Amino acid sequence: MISPQAIKTKPLSPTTVCIAAQVLKKTTAHNFSKAANSYSQHANVQKQAANDLFKLISANPNKLCVDLGAGPLVNTQALRALFGQVVAIDLSFNMLKSSNLNTPKLCADMDNLPLQANSIDVLFSNFALQWSANFEALMHSLYQALKPGGQAYISTVVAGSLNEIKTAFAVLDSHNHINQFASHNNINQSVEKAGFKINASKKVIYTDQHSSALAAIKSIKAIGATTQNHATSRRGLLTKSALQKVCDAYPIINNKAHVSYHVVLLSLEKAQ
Repeated sequence: MISPQAIKTKPLSPTTVCIAAQVLKKTTAHNFSKAANSYSQHANVQKQAANDLFKLISANPNKLCVDLGAGPLVNTQALRALFGQVVAIDLSFNMLKSSNLNTPKLCADMDNLPLQANSIDVLFSNFALQWSANFEALMHSLYQALKPGGQAYISTVVAGSLNEIKTAFAVLDSHNHINQFASHNNINQSVEKAGFKINASKKVIYTDQHSSALAAIKSIKAIGATTQNHATSRRGLLTKSALQKVCDAYPIINNKAHVSYHVVLLSLEKAQ
């Protein structure tokens, strides 16, 4: 068993742990912290993606794994069954502390990771890296942190996601009401630029179903995914009448309000 001290970290500045300089980071951390208690109950699509991501993994009990964007550690226990030691990293302190799992936990920003070069064997990240402020720079950072021959298993949300919500909100104005996500091709290009070998890159569409349009819209808040990552988003709360218009415009299929996520599953390798 690898000790918690096995992971090598850089000296932390006061802004590295749980404090983001940008408003976007602060808002993201705040929203996910508020959702800490409801996340596991509503993260149905995230669980599906994690199950598919685990199918790509080759177990090795002597490896050190980082669960990046671990949230309330919903995947960390399964990772511990595959690897010798798992370190859970998340931007939200509340997410990390909501779990009683006895494993090393580090509250840090993925865009400013306190990891030394060549310090970890495996990187696992499910439904998190789309929150990076610079995905290409993040991939370079992860490549550096992995040891030669290290593996990375990643699921990340891409363009096409949340189209039902986009359609519904279009009745109000021309503002964006959902996040802007990179395309599958852009993800692959960023990964290759970082130096990774792509062993697998597969796009999957996961769909969550809800009893009403309002429940579908609320499901986004329940998992903390309401931060908008662009400047053209609409600000302020909706009025009751505006919300009703959105619900009336929401696409309904077989009496269900769907929320779809386009997700890329990646199995990556750093050169020996």
